[in-house]
Amino acid sequence: MIRKLFTLNLKALSSGALRINKAGGKNAFTGEIWFIVLIAIIVGASLFGIFLSLFNVMLEPYFTAGIGWMYFAVLALTVFALCVVSTIFTASAQIFGAKDNELLLSMPIRPSAILLSRLLVLLVMEYFFTLVAALAAFFPWLAGGYATASGILFFVIGVLLLPLLSLAVSLLLAWVLGFILSRVRYKNIVTLVVSIGFLLAYFYFYFNMQSYLNELLMRGEEIAEAFRMAMPPFYAFGRSVADGSASAGLQFILWAILPFAAAVALLAVNYGKVLTVNRGGIKIEYKERAAKSQSSLTALTRKELAHFRSKPTVILNASLGSLFMLIGGIAILVKGSEILSYLTAMLPALNGVSLSALCAALLVFLCSANNLSASLISFEGRNLWIMKSSPVSPKTVLLAKAGAHWLISAIPCFAASACAGIVVAGSVWDWLVVLLLPQTFIVLTAVGGLAINLNLPKLEWSNEIYVVKQSASAMITLFGGMGAIALIGLLYALLFSGMMSLMVYLLFCAAVFVIAVAAICIWLMNVGTKKFAAL
Repeated sequence: MIRKLFTLNLKALSSGALRINKAGGKNAFTGEIWFIVLIAIIVGASLFGIFLSLFNVMLEPYFTAGIGWMYFAVLALTVFALCVVSTIFTASAQIFGAKDNELLLSMPIRPSAILLSRLLVLLVMEYFFTLVAALAAFFPWLAGGYATASGILFFVIGVLLLPLLSLAVSLLLAWVLGFILSRVRYKNIVTLVVSIGFLLAYFYFYFNMQSYLNELLMRGEEIAEAFRMAMPPFYAFGRSVADGSASAGLQFILWAILPFAAAVALLAVNYGKVLTVNRGGIKIEYKERAAKSQSSLTALTRKELAHFRSKPTVILNASLGSLFMLIGGIAILVKGSEILSYLTAMLPALNGVSLSALCAALLVFLCSANNLSASLISFEGRNLWIMKSSPVSPKTVLLAKAGAHWLISAIPCFAASACAGIVVAGSVWDWLVVLLLPQTFIVLTAVGGLAINLNLPKLEWSNEIYVVKQSASAMITLFGGMGAIALIGLLYALLFSGMMSLMVYLLFCAAVFVIAVAAICIWLMNVGTKKFAAL
């Protein structure tokens, strides 16, 4: 039974990739799996490159200084943090708040089997991140000649056990988070704040990584003792691999297995109660208000925005660019001189690109991280019939969904563009590029993502996070936008740099975006409305 439930959960995890036609059978599912594999390769290769550069810098200095264990302790800490951050909210949704809990409990299935099947799916996710980081650390270590037979053995054992420790902590944090959220009024705000806090902490640590590594190198022995006292599992992992210490290896094995076994045992015994308990969360008091007359387009747009505000996971996964645009706009006003000096230092490597063009390019890149419109059709799910039976035309529905994406992206982008223009713009052309290029790209993403979602909708899902993170339309819009940006830069460098200035080229790109928007809108208002009606 556990194997069957695991297979079903794994299919549900990957089912956001493509819309499977029931008549497609095995071939359709095989195509979906290959699409998931392709996305995993792209993401894994990107992470592998980042980690490889990090561990290449660390290897020689740490082993030369005699603190090679720190190399692997940093690996263990990195994997632990990455796995916890990437699975805590998924664990909260799947282990404690999945929508099919009541359905499964009504069947002759043991709660422990439901729990273990979902834990295995989470472990698959964690092993993916662990393997990517571990290989990035293993290859430099092996090529540098520091590897030993015992070290490789403990390395393999440690890599297999690291996700168990991180998953035990993720389960604890997910349970605490769920307990807190059930007793606060504005749980969506709390979830969003906690998520942003994790995200900002990660980026702060990442951008200050080099200074931390230098500090570790200069104060190796002093920090080693502090590391051993404060983080014994990671210290034990580092010692077992770098020094081949059997005692340290045994300590790490116990640190990984015992917390995980305890967490699983406690949850398995009480999982039925955990899923059915009524925590009595704070209710929002209803207040009668006079209804205001609105157009159907305004009402539907507000509906989309209200749904967006109520889903912190959607905010973080489908509109992360808006958050960074707001942060970047404030940062460039507060610390404009420091940011300008940093950007100016980059300009020689970019063949004299102006600051305004660079800011416009950065804003366009952040806009490409917003792929909300690529999920708005799929969000309707099994309730699509409600929208289709409402007395509104399909054109109004599609315009409202594209308008919601535009509002969520355009307002933060305009604020960031204005802040950047105040600091870097020296002419009218600079202002035009900083303001127009990102805005036209936002409209293109809004209508383009919606068109893709119409062709690749995913209306059967157990959690909306699958739609925004793993659906084909979301992935194509996200990576397609980033690929378009790379293509624009490549075309200018290879073909157009000798024909026109960069400013003229960027304004020409904005005009191309407008033409593309017009073509997609014509398609949406004709073919798109028919596709929506046929869903």
